[in-house]
Amino acid sequence: MTETITMSDAKAIIENQIEELAKRNKEPEWMTRLRYKALEAFEKAPLNDPVISEEELLQFIAKPEIEGLPENIESLDDLPPEMKALLDRLGISEVEQKYIAGLAVQTDTGVIYNQFLQEWAKKGLIVLPTEEAVRKYPDLVKEHFLKLFRVDESKLTAYHTAVWNGGIFLYVKEGLKVPFPLHLFFLIQESALAQAPHIIIIAEKNTEFHLIEGCTAPILVKHSLHLDMTEAYFHEGAKGQLTVLQNWPEYVHTRPMTRAKIGKGARFINTTVGLGTGRSNVANPKYWVEENGYVELNGILLGQKDWFVDLGGEMYLQGKGAGGINASKAVIMDESTVITRGIIRAEAPKTKGHISCDALLLSDRATMETYPGLVSKVDDAELSHEAAIGKIREEELFYLMSRGLDEEKATQLIVKGFLEPMLKDIPMEFLVEIRKIIELAVSGGM
Repeated sequence: MTETITMSDAKAIIENQIEELAKRNKEPEWMTRLRYKALEAFEKAPLNDPVISEEELLQFIAKPEIEGLPENIESLDDLPPEMKALLDRLGISEVEQKYIAGLAVQTDTGVIYNQFLQEWAKKGLIVLPTEEAVRKYPDLVKEHFLKLFRVDESKLTAYHTAVWNGGIFLYVKEGLKVPFPLHLFFLIQESALAQAPHIIIIAEKNTEFHLIEGCTAPILVKHSLHLDMTEAYFHEGAKGQLTVLQNWPEYVHTRPMTRAKIGKGARFINTTVGLGTGRSNVANPKYWVEENGYVELNGILLGQKDWFVDLGGEMYLQGKGAGGINASKAVIMDESTVITRGIIRAEAPKTKGHISCDALLLSDRATMETYPGLVSKVDDAELSHEAAIGKIREEELFYLMSRGLDEEKATQLIVKGFLEPMLKDIPMEFLVEIRKIIELAVSGGM
């Protein structure tokens, strides 16, 4: 029988975590005050979640971990056989497998990479854990931390703000162009704390960067709820890409919260590849775009089993000539439900916006819904949308099978071809892994 957790129980747990984090991180007083302000807001803030009830959220707070998963993993041999088999089928190297399993591994490449970043730090590239950035650059962090969210917006924003831990602070100095993708992975080691990393991105004027966040096979995530928050600030002429790779286990609820301000003439391309969305994934990123700025939101989704995915995206085209695209491609299998919602609001002259949603249904039991929204407050905006939901055509399968492929291989090829246009900016080493995950999912091998 599940133990009943009251609101006062949950608040006491959160308060203990705030004290623990403040002490562990040696954080400045303003940050701890912000955590307590969020704790005060938590009780009255609305939840507004289509899947998680207040009772379930309180349970997640009291018991963040899933029971029955391995506790002490000291080598790859300690992994459950099915987890090890999946890593082998994905063709992931042994060193990479150790990282994915959460094992502490010291490699020469890791040391070189740290020295590499130290050299770039002299040029104005700061990449630090968020806790460390709060101590080293308090004024810069304070100026940007939680400026695109309100603490009392929802129970999830309040809870995240109170107990955030982990995450990345990325700062690119004016004029700096980073010629290589930055790869960041989250391994939150302390199991008793919520899994709530906080990411801050600051791109000063005329900068360029590409940030790749996440991991295509986080095998040993033990938490019920992953609650990350990303705040991005693109100043005039900045160009940035954020590629988020997700393959969450089927017992995790994920609630990514992303917001960005795109300055005059700045460009931001945000691509999310959701190969494993977990038990449920609900997100509604928001973007504010100034004069001649541009934002592109690309989503690739693989709906499997009985997972529930509800992805939105709101764009506010606030400056003359601002533009935005919200595009998604979904492959929906088994008994999964995928909902996509996009809203583009044109608030200034000469603005352009487009929403597109394509879905491939591989099962009669799967469900797809799409809700495009176009709102114009000016008479010369160009706003459009298109949506297509369909199945694999028999003639496509017949043609490929007539060329010697069996039905499974033919289906895999069609699915990969359907998704491929959105994978154009992903580095080859990830692309190989992504294609293998798609093949396994389509063949039922995940």
